[in-house]
Amino acid sequence: MKVGNPHDHRALRSQIALQKTHAWDIEADFPWDSSVDLNKYLLPLDEDAIAFPAASKEQKLALSQLMGLIVNSTIAEMEDVAVKLRDVAWREVLRSYPINPEMVELGEVFFDEEAKHALAFQRYTETFCKASGLDKDVLETILPKAYGSIFQKAIKSNAEMGGHAFWWVVAVVEEESVLIYQQIYRHRKTLDPLFFHVHRKHFEEESRHTNYAFLMLEVIRKRNASIRQKIHQKIDLLYSELFSTGWVLTELHKVMRVKDLQQEHELFKVLASCIPLFEKMSLPDLARRFFVSAPYVSSILNRRYHRYTVEAAKQHSALGLIYPQPKPAVTHTQSDLEEGWTIPSAQQSSAV
Repeated sequence: MKVGNPHDHRALRSQIALQKTHAWDIEADFPWDSSVDLNKYLLPLDEDAIAFPAASKEQKLALSQLMGLIVNSTIAEMEDVAVKLRDVAWREVLRSYPINPEMVELGEVFFDEEAKHALAFQRYTETFCKASGLDKDVLETILPKAYGSIFQKAIKSNAEMGGHAFWWVVAVVEEESVLIYQQIYRHRKTLDPLFFHVHRKHFEEESRHTNYAFLMLEVIRKRNASIRQKIHQKIDLLYSELFSTGWVLTELHKVMRVKDLQQEHELFKVLASCIPLFEKMSLPDLARRFFVSAPYVSSILNRRYHRYTVEAAKQHSALGLIYPQPKPAVTHTQSDLEEGWTIPSAQQSSAV
């Protein structure tokens, strides 16, 4: 990803034209009628199924499908919150700092695309529920919800006070979306085709607009800052990490509710049978997995997975949480193994 210069009119105009020319349509460009292959993984898993070591084939399939729905919901929620906070966290910033019209137009395209992405992921969840017979309202009781959360209120409050924690959150989510696609692309032939297609289309637009959060952070960094703005520049990354980490861990814990939903659907029954595997793990081991190696979880929690966010933090001289060195887990699907797929080394697996 090339971040670019927020004052480079020509480059910004080219990016706007590129995004508009290649924009996809949520109805015309998705095979929603093809339904979902319930016998396939949604996300590849590592040997310990994120935090459920010794899970059976049936349990791993259920965990993969649940994790895929959680990832979809997390991205959709974050992108929906971004759209809901666009006035206070974006328009107010641009009003207080004169900027070229291209940055404004690019921002409008960015937020329109974020709203569309959230709808696409929500549409997949609806399609999955229809194919599996799940009650969507029941499923959503264990899926992440950001709107109305302490996290969302904290980020909004920070923006109202002139802070920019919002853009640190957006930067991480944008990079994480690309990392997730890179992970599933390696296993695309053994994943549910519709799930992969949704992420493929999402990646196409994410790869074209991922730089916008970093352009906004650059605009903020170069403004003539007051003492209060300089304080925000120093501490807002830390602020965003504290609240986003709390939100992610809280929302993941909702999975435990499957114990009370076993009679609702076979998927919940299988997932409930996985809980004892999770409960056998010690807290130190769980912490290591969640912040170091657990697929999808550690990369959203650990900033060191996100190259451009780390670089931006250095440019801002921003304070943040101290994270351990990431150790990306090798992931695969059951079909990969049955077809004789050779598990690569961790180094090969983490290569882009």
